[in-house]
Amino acid sequence: MKKVIGNTDIEDALKRLDRLTQEEARMASAQLLKVTNTINNRVEEIADNMLGVDNRAAGIGDQLQGVSDKVTAVIDGAQIYLQSIVENCPTPNAPRWKRGQGSYPTNSQ
Repeated sequence: MKKVIGNTDIEDALKRLDRLTQEEARMASAQLLKVTNTINNRVEEIADNMLGVDNRAAGIGDQLQGVSDKVTAVIDGAQIYLQSIVENCPTPNAPRWKRGQGSYPTNSQ
């Protein structure tokens, strides 16, 4: 026996199909929202990590500046020290003592 489908059966089936389609769309949207939220949290974690790396890099820059300042101080001190040696060194044309002469006693007389 063949069942005859009436207008009400078709309308009920279409309404049910419409409800199922809307429910499936809501479920897909909820899944998409969940995935988007997870990605957003991960991106925020990465941004926080990058901020930490940036802060550490700035700290290294500060430390390097400190090292640079110390090296500059050492170089300046070395230049002052070498300049004082040069100023206190006798000139190459200064007269030299002859052997046996001087203010100390010698055995050669």
